[in-house]
Amino acid sequence: MKYYYPDYFDDFTCVPGHGCPDSCCIRWQITVDSATMRKYRRVEGTLGERMAEKIDPKTRRISPHGEDNRCEFLNEDNLCDIVLELGEEALCETCRTHPRHEEVYLNVREHSLAMTCPIACKQLLEREEPVAILEREEKGKHDFDIYFDKKLFQILLPTRDVLLEIAKDREMSINKRMMMVLGLSHDVESRIRKRAARKYSGLLADKLPIFPNFTEEEKHSLEHIQEAYRSENAYDKLEKHLDEMIYDEKYFRQESEQSVNTIMSDMLFALSTMDALRPDWPAFLQSVLNERAEMSREDSRDRVAEYMQEEKEVQLEQLLVYFLYVYVCTSVYDEQLLAKCKMAVVNVLLIREMWFMRWLENNGNISIDEQAEIAHWYVREIENSDENMEQWDSLMQRNPRFALKKILKVLIRSDILKRHS
Repeated sequence: MKYYYPDYFDDFTCVPGHGCPDSCCIRWQITVDSATMRKYRRVEGTLGERMAEKIDPKTRRISPHGEDNRCEFLNEDNLCDIVLELGEEALCETCRTHPRHEEVYLNVREHSLAMTCPIACKQLLEREEPVAILEREEKGKHDFDIYFDKKLFQILLPTRDVLLEIAKDREMSINKRMMMVLGLSHDVESRIRKRAARKYSGLLADKLPIFPNFTEEEKHSLEHIQEAYRSENAYDKLEKHLDEMIYDEKYFRQESEQSVNTIMSDMLFALSTMDALRPDWPAFLQSVLNERAEMSREDSRDRVAEYMQEEKEVQLEQLLVYFLYVYVCTSVYDEQLLAKCKMAVVNVLLIREMWFMRWLENNGNISIDEQAEIAHWYVREIENSDENMEQWDSLMQRNPRFALKKILKVLIRSDILKRHS
């Protein structure tokens, strides 16, 4: 069994009680694992009665309650009554491990430290050195799953390695790195789609999914793409292709600010179509949209350029690496690699936009605490809801608001403003 994890994974320590700026026991529906549920059924006294009443016996869910949507067992001191009475070992698997997350693949386990935790988020944003993804292998029983596309997974792992290399290449601006990420994922997915056309269909495929092999030509092509994006002049080659899709720099400097602003507003508006976990999230999004709408084209361009001169690209790099590491390999289930990378890039762009708006509100200042608050809040609204995560992924695949050309326009305009300010 192989295990992957970021190099900071084991360094995290939870801050309990009111020391945490946003408890993970609020606004999150918890499902108790079956083994822990059997233990809870044997608990006696007042706590046992509360467990029998507040945990749904069929779904094993602990639904949040009240105006603040708090866990039934979170007391006024923001401490868990289960821990206080029974100890940490009595927590269900989700509560015991969060914000540590495990993604399960065939014979592979990938661990991450969720940015939904404000403490983990702030620690990541404060980090200066590049994140390394570590690997270890342990002996043990291996999985067997005929429904897992192992052949595609073997393509995705080295592809992600290259994507993470690009994301951490500080010789390039962060905007160029994100363009490279989109270019690589687009090119790799086009080869994946060729193989997909050879899949079996009909009754047999429904009963026993058969994943065809990649041909030698396809494997060679995928290896060539990875090597090409690793080369020193990779961005120069990509830029020539971008010129065919998008207009020249003169166009972006003089004509396109308003259209790019509209693209960003459309992306932000799409967030408001999803379920809000915090009641003040829609109002926050609307305030960002209103502030953007009130800015003139010239003021927007000048203030964005000013902000980008002050921003720390290393923070955007850490965000990008986090999202790529978590999302890329999940495309083994739907073959939508580009959508996963678009989601990673758009997340970075929208968090940057929210930081920029807070910077404007504060007359040209934003603290690390404010950055961590906004970033973790954003990620929590998306990743703490399965429905929101599925909708966000679907929007990246099908909604014209998130067309590749539009995302590239935003990145090119951002890069030009930063270089010419």
